[in-house]
Amino acid sequence: MASIGHIAVGMALGRAYSPDPKVARRAAVALTLVSLWPDVDAVGFALGVGYGESLGHRGATHSLLVALAVGLAGYVVAERRGLPAMRTAVFVAVVAMSHALLDTMTYGGGLGCALFWPLSDARFWSPVRFIPIAPIGMRLLSARGLWVMARELVIFLPFWAYALWPRRKPASA
Repeated sequence: MASIGHIAVGMALGRAYSPDPKVARRAAVALTLVSLWPDVDAVGFALGVGYGESLGHRGATHSLLVALAVGLAGYVVAERRGLPAMRTAVFVAVVAMSHALLDTMTYGGGLGCALFWPLSDARFWSPVRFIPIAPIGMRLLSARGLWVMARELVIFLPFWAYALWPRRKPASA
């Protein structure tokens, strides 16, 4: 994916996190970062980590078990900051899991996602695959990369609309 969908999910769930616009904006920023963090594994390309290795692209960082651990970290951070810890943990875990699950819905290349790492290095695809895989690096700016980004924008338009649509102002009494 070109990350447009991941960002849209993070922003939409950030808005859903709280009816308070200020809290929702902060949550949207934090959850957007969580939605992108699994792709930190792309650094492995520069370090010589093979695509299909446990720490390779769509490996350990795309594990549902790791996403639960990220949710637990969200719980700890929220508790220390006086935020609703369980609510935060659930939102963080769902956003982290969404990254891997959305990546399993891509087509056009790759090896799938190691959803159950460290229990298994097996890679999985969704039976439903409708999101085109994005070129990596500067190739994202190629004609194909731009087509992928446009397609992803259309696919995730409902998330973008919800995330960015102005909130109704409460009726004055």
